[in-house]
Amino acid sequence: MKTIKAIFALTALVAAISHAQAAAVLDQDSATVNMDIGRYASLTGLDDFRLTTNDPDGSAGAVYSGNDQFDLESNAQVRVSLEGGDLSNGKDSVSTAYDMDGNGIVFETAADSVHDGKHVVSASAKLGAISAQKAGAYSSKITLTVSAL
Repeated sequence: MKTIKAIFALTALVAAISHAQAAAVLDQDSATVNMDIGRYASLTGLDDFRLTTNDPDGSAGAVYSGNDQFDLESNAQVRVSLEGGDLSNGKDSVSTAYDMDGNGIVFETAADSVHDGKHVVSASAKLGAISAQKAGAYSSKITLTVSAL
């Protein structure tokens, strides 16, 4: 009896499969799904930083330096440029040099790739003669700009 039920179930299954395979496709269409992702970049982690010296503070020719780290993430090749002026107290100024990653004030990420990395911005200022700049607080603003290539 079990054998007959199994044969009957198998026959029904084969018939259902045969019927499904025999069904003719009457119509069919297809489409391609597309998406464009825009270029995007993010700079984070850049903070104010102080320049300090190992020379006697305020002495002629003393070199002050400092740096800060920032993160750059992009989904395409980008160029990062740094702008900054001399440190000043409003009236007097001290010649100031800037650098990113030890390679100048502009860098580009690798072509045809994404980027996620840490970078360093540095500044250094060298005093002139003792009487060339007034004692006190000096500052300057820097700006990092990310551009698509």
